[in-house]
Amino acid sequence: MHIERVDCTPKKDVYNPGDVLEIAIYFRERFIGQCEGGLVRRNGDPPDDFRRAAFRRSTDRLYEGQANVREDHIGSCVLAVRLTPAGGRAQNVAVGDQIVEVRPIRP
Repeated sequence: MHIERVDCTPKKDVYNPGDVLEIAIYFRERFIGQCEGGLVRRNGDPPDDFRRAAFRRSTDRLYEGQANVREDHIGSCVLAVRLTPAGGRAQNVAVGDQIVEVRPIRP
């Protein structure tokens, strides 16, 4: 389950609650299973119960999906995924090198 590359669009310096990130996860070798992802606070390992959305399998090496930016993400966040290979155990992994800065919307 080696992740080769993670693409995230749109690329911004600062995100606001309500923004939606389009995520593409490229695996080095084929991965068959379930891939779920979402944003988590940057401090430490991703918790087991973080909010995530299912990503769809486009090919055996590419999974695509969306991550929603919410108010509880205000601060520094990273993308985390929960990978469950077919017939295997689930594993939470922080992926990509992009730090997502979330700021509250000010009227």
